[in-house]
Amino acid sequence: MSDLPLLPGYCIDDPQVKARPLRQSLGWKKGAPLVAETIPPALPLADHHDLERQERLLQFGHKRRPQTPPRFLPEWALLDKKVLRFRGYFSEQVEGSRQVYRVRPVVICYHLLDDAITVTEPRTPNSGLDQGRLLSRQRVPHPDGGFWHWTHLNLGKTLNLYGRHYVICDCDPFTKEYLLSEGTEVGSPFPLPCDPYSLLRQSRAESPMRISDLRPHSAPALTARHRGIVLRFDVVVEEGDGGAVSAVLLYRPAGQTVEMRLPAHLQLPEIKRFSPVLLRPVKVPLSDSGRGAFVDIGEEGRIEEWLTPRHLIPPATLTIFGRRVLVTGCDDATQRFLLYHYGADNIPPMKVVDNTKPDETGSSGKTQSDVVPRHRPRRGLLDTDDATVLRFSAKLDSPSDEDSDRCFILTYHVVDATMELTERPRPGGLGGRLLSRSRVPKPASNDEKQRGYLLGYDFYTLDDLCIGSVLNIWGRHYVITGADRHVLNYIRQHEGLVSSQFLASLHTFFEDDGEAQEEAGGGADK
Repeated sequence: MSDLPLLPGYCIDDPQVKARPLRQSLGWKKGAPLVAETIPPALPLADHHDLERQERLLQFGHKRRPQTPPRFLPEWALLDKKVLRFRGYFSEQVEGSRQVYRVRPVVICYHLLDDAITVTEPRTPNSGLDQGRLLSRQRVPHPDGGFWHWTHLNLGKTLNLYGRHYVICDCDPFTKEYLLSEGTEVGSPFPLPCDPYSLLRQSRAESPMRISDLRPHSAPALTARHRGIVLRFDVVVEEGDGGAVSAVLLYRPAGQTVEMRLPAHLQLPEIKRFSPVLLRPVKVPLSDSGRGAFVDIGEEGRIEEWLTPRHLIPPATLTIFGRRVLVTGCDDATQRFLLYHYGADNIPPMKVVDNTKPDETGSSGKTQSDVVPRHRPRRGLLDTDDATVLRFSAKLDSPSDEDSDRCFILTYHVVDATMELTERPRPGGLGGRLLSRSRVPKPASNDEKQRGYLLGYDFYTLDDLCIGSVLNIWGRHYVITGADRHVLNYIRQHEGLVSSQFLASLHTFFEDDGEAQEEAGGGADK
């Protein structure tokens, strides 16, 4: 057995050897404990440990340690929540105003995870614009093909996102550091250009209030003690269809504002909040030219004279935003005010409406409906019970290329000759209702503008909606491009109520549409 190698399993004890003496190291000598001397080892302790280690290496070999692979991070985890943030602006043309364009600042965010772009416009108080999210998170196609990548973004570059041009002028520190780490040379930042409209609003807000006496010199100046005084007048307002409606005019001398309301079902001197409003409190220029019920920003200083109580002494006739108004009387407090400040006497009083309800004894036979006339609905082609709706397609007549892909739906209500205008949603654009249901007046001629009132004002009807005709809807020109099949079926049943030109335009449109569908069907069969 001595020839066997010194390996585990080969070391077998001899069963014949039973004595296993151990050398005693402790003892007693002459009544004192004694420790036996230890035999020094043949090798030093360090060499002995080295020999044991070499022996284990010869028996078992070298010990292999497991190697830990490097930590793996997928791309979605590496680029998660990493966004490149740029600041820029875009210019927007303004129609029908004194400024040529408007500068609107935006924030452009590029998401490195999925190469998506988000465009947001900071909200400005009292701006009157639809601000906020202009472009939701999505991959935007590049005009040259493919999609926009972060390599296309840099300071001073212009981004064409769905037809709107954004100019990048600055970025945050993380974006600048990322571009430099990728080897991209970052341009120099530059400030946003000034917005003419914002400068005009800021100058008007910072300018001191100017108080000047624009009334005739014969009338005394109105002091601060007139604050809270409301003058009430009885008026008759002429409507565009040739009729007239009774109303109550409220004049506040402190702010020189005019308000008109329909008579409430209570006593006329006590106008309540729930009475219908014809004109909200606004300053009315004396030399009205029928421009409409508003005054442009920046034009208030050019108006020489505003409407004052002197011009409302009954009986009087004046024009308020294009409508002829006849002042017929006033209440007792207003009579005392005019007598004290203007010396006006013999003023007709305000009419008193008897609105008592009939009691059980039948002392009064009048009701509220007999005293206050009800509003008569405007009748169209058919009776009021009919709810026929005709839909037309239209486009904007504009030289700008940005408006070429805008589509509109014009809805015509036959019952009262009212129209609605809605824009179809498109990529990168906002759709929705542009015009609520209302009667749309035709543009006034030069003769009517010189007269300064809108009596006999003409409105658009069904005969004006011929295919190819141009409608001027509050300053914007729309071209009628098509109609539903229901429009043709309805007109065939009521040919006597429309003009021959309108019917011919429908026949021409649907014949061309039918030929185009036949050609498309024939090409598909081939």
